[in-house]
Amino acid sequence: MGLRAKIFLAFFGILFVLVGITLYVTNTQTTTFERARIIEELQTTQLRFEEKFRTERAHTLKLVRTITSDQKYRSFLQQVRDNFFSFAEEIAKDTDADIVTIFDEDLKLRGFGAAMPNSKISKQRNVWMKNATAVPYFSETIHSVLEDGKQRAMVMSLGSRLVDMVHVPLKEARDEDYAVAVVSVGHEINDKWVEGLAGGSKSIQVVFYKNKSPVASNLNITDRKKITSAAMAAPEGSGSFVLDGERFIVQQGSFKHSGDPSGYVFTASLDKAMAPFVALQWKIFYTAAAALGVGILVIFLITNKIVLPIRILVDGTRRVVAGDYDFKVEKHTKDEVGELSEAFGHMVDGLKEKELIRNLFGKYVHPSIVNDIIANPENLERGGTRKVQTLLFSDIAGFTTISEGMDAEELVSFLNEYMGAMAAEISSSDGILDKYLGDGIMAFWGPPFTKENHALCACRAALGMQKKLFKMREIWRAEGRPRIDMRIGLATGDVVVGDIGSEHSRDYTCIGDTVNLSSRLEGVNKVYGTGIIIDLETRDMAGDTLVTRELDTVQVKGRDGDTRIFELLGIGAGFDRDMADLIETYESGLSLYRQGEFEGALKQFDIAAQKGDTASTVMSRRCREYQENPPAEWTGIRAMDTK
Repeated sequence: MGLRAKIFLAFFGILFVLVGITLYVTNTQTTTFERARIIEELQTTQLRFEEKFRTERAHTLKLVRTITSDQKYRSFLQQVRDNFFSFAEEIAKDTDADIVTIFDEDLKLRGFGAAMPNSKISKQRNVWMKNATAVPYFSETIHSVLEDGKQRAMVMSLGSRLVDMVHVPLKEARDEDYAVAVVSVGHEINDKWVEGLAGGSKSIQVVFYKNKSPVASNLNITDRKKITSAAMAAPEGSGSFVLDGERFIVQQGSFKHSGDPSGYVFTASLDKAMAPFVALQWKIFYTAAAALGVGILVIFLITNKIVLPIRILVDGTRRVVAGDYDFKVEKHTKDEVGELSEAFGHMVDGLKEKELIRNLFGKYVHPSIVNDIIANPENLERGGTRKVQTLLFSDIAGFTTISEGMDAEELVSFLNEYMGAMAAEISSSDGILDKYLGDGIMAFWGPPFTKENHALCACRAALGMQKKLFKMREIWRAEGRPRIDMRIGLATGDVVVGDIGSEHSRDYTCIGDTVNLSSRLEGVNKVYGTGIIIDLETRDMAGDTLVTRELDTVQVKGRDGDTRIFELLGIGAGFDRDMADLIETYESGLSLYRQGEFEGALKQFDIAAQKGDTASTVMSRRCREYQENPPAEWTGIRAMDTK
């Protein structure tokens, strides 16, 4: 075989491989991108659906409360308690509801109304006229509202349809704790409602179903049945299915407490989204074929002098695509090919440097961790090492209740301000902020990042966090923001600390029993009404500069051993006389308590409790329980049954 034939075969092979890799890589990446885009679009549609529910329910609740708060209505309510049909019709008219019912405390229908008198849903009236128990799941909901006097909102199955309903308790007086009746207002989920939800999008197929049969959709009857059957037949958790050879991405959800099994299916066609790119792939293929024809002519004109450096460059390109940045291209000629070889080498060096930076900072984010790895790369051990560390867990008390009173933007701003202040306190005490856990924080202290006594540094940070929160509360109070309190748990002991994870995602963190213990101690604060609880190992390591009082000996949930716990009060500061007397009285009661002398312990705890000490009140109540029901085997250890 001649040299020109060999060059032709090499050129053909290189072009074929490059085009194939290009098509494969671009097809894979485009498929991944389109799949992610469709999933995001489906999730956005789901959020829009949830927001529509929230908006409609809030509007309906507001209208119902307005009507039921009217003085004329309340006067009538006090006189007539067996016929509310006129009020039901008024509510149906004002709320544009498809169905309104009013049931009394005996679950008897006292009122019925509908904005659409000819609606098939109104046929339910004949069923309910006798007793609400004819629809068990509906009567259970009514009974719950009557029992606790709290409103509820949910999607319910009525007949062959799905209805978004709100249930509002009716009371004779606003200050009453119980309800005398329940008004239920429902809006049907139908095709028109779904069209509004889809926002006019033709790429998203939406189906709401009941008992695996579609009841509302933006599709025609045939397509909605096919989509529902295929989606529900797909393997659980797969997120996709194939219908008539076409690939679909699916997002599903269900309605709890709806009575019959019901929910929704959001789908979009992956193949239709990929269609423009498939057409582009064919254009790339035709272009490559044309380039091959031109290349054949060029091959016969090129010389052996140009062949070698070009082959080297092609080989280098392949290795760079594969992630090998150590490949070097030598400059063999002084012409344009030689300059290209030199420029290629500079480009590879730049890519190698950027890849090193990306890998490093993509895996480690805390400055102390990064600095230690750069200074001592030999310390970077996969899997971590066992070391003694001090762990801190903090949490905001009653955060769920607080967050319900804020909109999303205000809540995020509030949390960012709080988290930033707490992180600064941890960092200033040489701590490593491991992660945020919702409204909670996990941090740790210890070698090689904490040079001083790490238990003392952690205690200093915990006190600083509480002090900082106290100052922030004063500012928030002036701004009309809610008051928040924080609980902190500290524990010291052996943990596995280091670089833990996979090749693609790693985390520098701590794992082990001490981590779990510190998390549990944070929750123990709720029992004793304290702000900071530490274990014995933390107190002993921190030294005599700590100001503490021993609270109890407990067995936290999920841990077999017992733990002596202490309330951290300060560092290096003494007590005033009143505090010293309170702690002395408490510790005297604790000593008697551990000996099983509950009567004597009760007297001491009662004295301390009278001074407003929450922990003493807790221990006093516990002594009374043990006096009435003495434990069979007394060990002085309190088992915690909650986290």
